[in-house]
Amino acid sequence: MENNFYKITLIFLVFMLGGSFASFYHVFVNRREKKEDFIFARSHCDNCNRKLAFYEIIPVFSYIYLKGKCKSCGEKIGIDKFLTEILISILSVLNFFKYGNSLYTILFIVIITVAIFIGIIDLKTGYIYNIDLFIILVFILLLKLLAEENILNSLKFSLGIGLFFFMLYKFTEMMGLGDVYYSFIMGFFANNLLEAFNLFKDSFLIAAIFSIILILLKKKSFKDSIAFGPFISISIIIFILCR
Repeated sequence: MENNFYKITLIFLVFMLGGSFASFYHVFVNRREKKEDFIFARSHCDNCNRKLAFYEIIPVFSYIYLKGKCKSCGEKIGIDKFLTEILISILSVLNFFKYGNSLYTILFIVIITVAIFIGIIDLKTGYIYNIDLFIILVFILLLKLLAEENILNSLKFSLGIGLFFFMLYKFTEMMGLGDVYYSFIMGFFANNLLEAFNLFKDSFLIAAIFSIILILLKKKSFKDSIAFGPFISISIIIFILCR
């Protein structure tokens, strides 16, 4: 009985940790765009600027408690923030099931969080920001050092995948330069040829399926380019959870 309670408590804490990372990174991205201080400034309503109480910034649950709107002015809170927090919280728990109570779990949660935001931002704006790529790269390096993996070997696969994406960017214009940079990061996860192939295959397979659906729905044509960042993010998350 006590063992089950301990496991449930850990799962809940990991769920909240994932939601907290999602909430923090949402604030980071939002204030980055507005050129606001994201470290020392308190959270506030974007409409009325009222400072938020601690219970109004609890990931996932605050949205439910506030019924999706500001307590003061009634301005609606974007449901995308709520859904992102839930998604990252669930993925964090799955990550915990995979890697257990370890430092790997925390590092991978950070990577998953940033990867999801890269995908969302690219889908909405068509941009992939270097600062987000740098954050993922730093945490990959930490993972490699922690696991004592061969960094130079991973760099080889990174360059291989990145070069292929660069050729697509150069000669087909089907993706942006940000996608090329992101592909270098994706390749850096790989420790062997099979892992590199799976990362590459998953990103293109998911992109192909998504593109076919959009074409069938007449939302896109064969000539249109698509944001490739979300598919790289999905490929990275699949790799983390299934490696």
